[in-house]
Formats: sequence, C-alpha cells, structure tokens
Amino acid sequence: MSVSEIMTILIFFHMSNHRNFKTFYLGLIWQYHRNDFPVLLSYTRFIGMASSVLVPLCRYLTHLKGKPTGLAFIDSTHLRVCHNIRIPCHKVFDG
Repeated sequence: MSVSEIMTILIFFHMSNHRNFKTFYLGLIWQYHRNDFPVLLSYTRFIGMASSVLVPLCRYLTHLKGKPTGLAFIDSTHLRVCHNIRIPCHKVFDG
C-alpha cells in the first residue's frame, strides 16, 4: 500500500462521522472501498504502517493551511446562559 493511499484513508476517517478507526476501516473501507485500494492491508498491519506516514501527512496538512494573513474574524452572536443573575452587575459599559 502506498503512502498516498494510507494518507487518503486517514484523512477520509477524520472527515467521516465514525468515532473509532477500527469500525471505520473494517466496516467502510473493507466492505465498500476494496476496489479503490488494490493492495488493502489488514487492520493490524495498517495501524503499523500508519505511523510511517505521519511526517508526510503533517507536511501535506501544513501546505493546505497556506500563509497566515494576520486577519481574524470574531463571531459576535449572543450566547444564551442558564443563570444570568450577574449580567446587570457587569460594569464595563457603565459611564
């Protein structure tokens, strides 16, 4: 199995709604995507090989981030709180 195939499966796992990797790999990859990966490894062998693609995967994800622009966006929507007893006591906007 090539490095790009292992990276593709790992990225696909994080984009899916599965909570653990074992059910994702055995349930989804082995059942529905066998034709997409010609040399599909067993689960234990894949786990052993996954650590070898850590550096290329981090490099790829860092490349996807792009350069920082210095701009940040802040969401100013109201958050509901359960016990808003202390809200009238807040003195920031008092003249």
